[in-house]
Amino acid sequence: MSRLKERAQGFLELSAGQDPIVDIIAIHGLDGHRENSWTADDGTMWLRDLLPDDVPNARILTYGYDAYTRSFSRTSTKTIFHHAEAFVEDLSRLRRAADPKRPIIFLAHSLGGIILKQALVLCHSDNFETKDTSRDILVSTFAILFFGTPHSGANGVQLAEWMGRVLSVCMSTNDRILKALSRDSSELENIQKLYLRASKQISTIFFYEEYPTRIVRGMEEHIVPRHLAVVQGDRKAKVVVLHADHCQMVKYTGENDINYRKVVDYLSELVVDATITVEQNWTRENGHRGVANGEIPPSSHTVLPKPGIPVSRNYVQRQEIYDFLTEKLLPETPSHQRRCILHGLGGGGKTQAASFWIEEHKDMFSRVIVVDASSKQHIEADLETVIRSIRPQYHNATWKDAVAHLSNEKGWLLFLDNADDPDLSLDEYLPNSKHGVVLITTRNRDCIAHAPDSHMQVEKMTEDEAIDLLHKVANVTPASNDASLAIVRELGMWALAITQAGSYIFRTRRLDKYLTTFQKHRDKLMREALQQGRNYQGSTYAAFDLSFRLLPRNVQGLMKICAFLHYSAIPQALFEKSATSNFRTDIVFESFPPPSSDGGVISTLNEILGSEWDDLTFQTLIDSISRGSLMDTFIDNNGECFYNLHPLVQTYIRDLLNKENRDRHACLAGQLLLGAIRPLEGENNLWHRQLLTHVDNLAMEVKLSHASHTLSFLMVYESTGNWNGSQTLREYCYSEFKNSLGARHVDTIRTMCDLATTLMACGQLEEAERMQREVLTLNNEILGQHHPSTITAMHNLAWTLRDRGQLEEAERMQREVFALQKEILGLRHPHTISAMHSLSSTLQDCGQLEEAERMQREVLALYKEILGQHHPSTTTAMHGLASTLQDCGQLEEAERMQREVLALQKEILGLRHPHTITAMHNLASTLSERGQLEEAERMQIDIITLDKEILGLRHPESIMTMQSLALTLRDLGKWDEAENMVLEVVALRGEVLGPQHPATLLAMSHLSIIRTQRERLVNTPNADESL
Repeated sequence: MSRLKERAQGFLELSAGQDPIVDIIAIHGLDGHRENSWTADDGTMWLRDLLPDDVPNARILTYGYDAYTRSFSRTSTKTIFHHAEAFVEDLSRLRRAADPKRPIIFLAHSLGGIILKQALVLCHSDNFETKDTSRDILVSTFAILFFGTPHSGANGVQLAEWMGRVLSVCMSTNDRILKALSRDSSELENIQKLYLRASKQISTIFFYEEYPTRIVRGMEEHIVPRHLAVVQGDRKAKVVVLHADHCQMVKYTGENDINYRKVVDYLSELVVDATITVEQNWTRENGHRGVANGEIPPSSHTVLPKPGIPVSRNYVQRQEIYDFLTEKLLPETPSHQRRCILHGLGGGGKTQAASFWIEEHKDMFSRVIVVDASSKQHIEADLETVIRSIRPQYHNATWKDAVAHLSNEKGWLLFLDNADDPDLSLDEYLPNSKHGVVLITTRNRDCIAHAPDSHMQVEKMTEDEAIDLLHKVANVTPASNDASLAIVRELGMWALAITQAGSYIFRTRRLDKYLTTFQKHRDKLMREALQQGRNYQGSTYAAFDLSFRLLPRNVQGLMKICAFLHYSAIPQALFEKSATSNFRTDIVFESFPPPSSDGGVISTLNEILGSEWDDLTFQTLIDSISRGSLMDTFIDNNGECFYNLHPLVQTYIRDLLNKENRDRHACLAGQLLLGAIRPLEGENNLWHRQLLTHVDNLAMEVKLSHASHTLSFLMVYESTGNWNGSQTLREYCYSEFKNSLGARHVDTIRTMCDLATTLMACGQLEEAERMQREVLTLNNEILGQHHPSTITAMHNLAWTLRDRGQLEEAERMQREVFALQKEILGLRHPHTISAMHSLSSTLQDCGQLEEAERMQREVLALYKEILGQHHPSTTTAMHGLASTLQDCGQLEEAERMQREVLALQKEILGLRHPHTITAMHNLASTLSERGQLEEAERMQIDIITLDKEILGLRHPESIMTMQSLALTLRDLGKWDEAENMVLEVVALRGEVLGPQHPATLLAMSHLSIIRTQRERLVNTPNADESL
């Protein structure tokens, strides 16, 4: 035997799997190769390169044997029986070293299927008393996928002739094997007959080739046509066509290969069902072996009742769930059968919460019946155990007898656990009696139909419950809960994830290092099965697998897109608006249209969501997701629909994908948002506020993929006042326009102007001024002094100069802007009114309060008349007038107007918009001046929190609020707090604006005054009254 052949024999592990629950084993045909037979012409070996991503919880192996019987070197003399015998021996040895009871799914191509059938016949021939483990293979075999296996030999000719045709396609086989497999061979008939007896419990799929295979001299032939590729009379088997010839039917080029998708969809379904069925196989097998070995007297009919589900020693009581169960299951005067349903995503703690409640109240029931409701078979088996455990004479009773018995008995509790299968109806298993109690746990939201007025969604734990659980499992008592709180928040307060974290910390004893480790190795940690305790051996991701893998492919696609949005408050309108626009990006600049590559992304979105918006079709997708408790739906106060995902579900989905697919689905999420982003038509920015968190959640690479995309995302950032979020995007756009169009192109100058405005809003005033002066110079040169863009550039520069304290130059420039706008556009044009408003604000800063007030009242009257009461410009004008009134000492009117402004800003712009925060600041300042210090302090503390979060600590607005709060604290007599805060203000003012800036000098003056007043208070009795 050549070394090359020898290396290709035996088992080769292609993927170890993540928490594997099944072995997928591939067997090639004669003249095949354990890798090459499954490898496409482009080098894609789908068992290794594709399948692990789609079925991550499977160990994948391929088996090779010496089938090269015509070779330049020596050829094998083994028969089919010998190959099968060697296969059984090798597989038994392999599985003894791992999990001998793990379910198996075989993939067998061509004549490899005959070898597999002979192997299973050998396993079936072992009796129950045998110590050999080969029978374990048969018991664990759940399914076989036959690919072009000639179960009935060749079509009316000798198999040797058939192999002769194959010779030019693959290679040839020896005459000894061909004779054994000829159509009239008794050996072939025996294998088939014995296999049918051995395979009664095995699920089977027969794949057959659609196209003929090219053979010698240009001839084509169906090597194994449909009627030869199936076992006639096997009604349970599925028969599926693959659009390929005999050799190519097991070679796939990528995840979108139509044949691959067909095969992997069947495989995914089989993997989900394998564990339960094989567990049942082993239950029966162990019973038979026990009887055969004398461990169980065959005549005994004694059946013990099924024990309850043990409550973990680390269980933390979920008080809300406990109280709900008590209320629903123990009413004082029940008028109908008491039922309660706990539903929700896997790993949330439903079973443990229910088991704890049952343990606490079991003495109140005559009988507690625990049923595994994960499948029809499990339910019926457990109900049979119930009835047979009551009396020996019931030893032949069925599950139907159990239901009838309970319908006439009083005081029982029936606990149906894990009723997750959406296709399984529970109606026939529920006793018809009001004298019992039914408790159901399920991932399937549709189950609430069994108790529409008595169901609860089990969601995340409270922070206290989560920390308590972490500490119990980890067996730690830290001095501070800070690290623990960070961990449980990162894990979304999810019970199973926290239990996994606690188990890891218990082993490592490093609570402080867990979060860093988790962020580096999240996928591995979340797939690691629990090693501590026996109540839940699965992992968080394995629990999610059970729900996600059941979803149809297009629904999985939708979930993968949602995984790259923010996990909360995903608007239904996002999908509708985007689909209605055919997911197209809005064109902001004709000089920078969207790229042609958008077309491919849009095409994929059409495949998932449809080419036209249809409410009913979309709701069907959402129902599929909600049914598995992977998504929640809620309606807000305005009647709008939103969706929430648990954050761990999002990370689970992202971790399922390789980098290429993560990038692809992130782009799909970005395009979905782009299709819904359009300029605001009205005055309210609510729609952009709803999109903001989702745009912000996108990777920066997606937002900067093309300038046309970036410009659309900027609409959302800037309409919501999120200037820090927009700076990087503005810098990218300016760079792209400058490189593509040149520095003097009008669109480049406009993007430069927009960048300068963003810098000004972010408090980077020096850089903003420099850039605005350059913009003004370019516009003067290219467009002329009276062009609207030139006047706008002058207006923006003047506003920055005002903020920098250069009031004289700012006033001069604003008077010039106002005069030009009035001359060109007229007094009532919005741009002219805006120029008047800017000038009035500068006059206020200069202390020219009378002129400022007169001008602001005129601005407000014009805006109300032209734009309306609720327009943002109107509220801004009202805000400016109120500020001037405050400076003039007209505090009562100022407060009334500021409260009105604040209410309007909250309604129109939202609480987190900078204009709303400024309105809060001014109202707090007025309240402080009017002596309403407690309310002013509360509001200023809220403002500082928002400022730091949205604008940053160094932003001028943040510093101004800190200064105002310091003065309020002084007036409240909180001297230490006031002095410390003013010290911080002085440091920040000096750092940001410079030591000689008027605002810095004013802060230093406040510090001096506070210290002087404090000293007087200490040294002079009753000084606080005069102060």
